[in-house]
Formats: sequence, structure tokens, C-alpha cells
Amino acid sequence: MNFGDNNKQIIINQLVWIGISFGISITISMLVPFPVSLLAIFGVFIMLNLYMRRIMLKRMGGIGGGATFGSMFGSNQSTSLKYYCMGCGTQHRYIACPNCGSKMKRVGA
Repeated sequence: MNFGDNNKQIIINQLVWIGISFGISITISMLVPFPVSLLAIFGVFIMLNLYMRRIMLKRMGGIGGGATFGSMFGSNQSTSLKYYCMGCGTQHRYIACPNCGSKMKRVGA
């Protein structure tokens, strides 16, 4: 199987994170008694996943660490849609055009 350099880097990165997670889990299980260690391992696993997601979001789109669900799915307020009346071409955000009363509109940039 011939992987590109990018795919090899992704696989290596995933293996490193799996190794880090496994090492932390083994260390916690050796140092802390059973019921508490299980909870601690789950907590560390969730925190590592959140940290990895934050890193990936920064790499992909330059989104900061405090990303919300709206910004992850692309609903950014600075790039709002503009609606134009198909009858007269007026830009508006209403159901019916304030100029001609037509309810048909198109989306523009």
C-alpha cells in the first residue's frame, strides 16, 4: 500500500497519541487504587481527546481554542447571507420584499 507523506504523518501522529494515552493509563493504574484509577483514566482519556480536537481545529481552520458548535459547523456571523428580491433586485431580510411585495428571493454573496 502506497501512502502519501501526509497520510504517513497522520498515522504516526495517531500512534504517538495512542502511546501517550496508554502510558498515562498504565501509570495511573499502577499509582492509584482500582475504583479511583478507572475514573481517572476515563477523565484523562476525555481530556486528551478534547486537547487533540483543539489542536486539529487550529491546524484545519485557524479556529481558536474556544470554538463553539456554531463556529465548528461554519455559521460565522461575519459572513452572513444576503437575500435579493427576484422581482426588483432589492436586498432585504424579510419574507416579502418591502418594495414590490414579492416573496421570491435569491441568495447572493
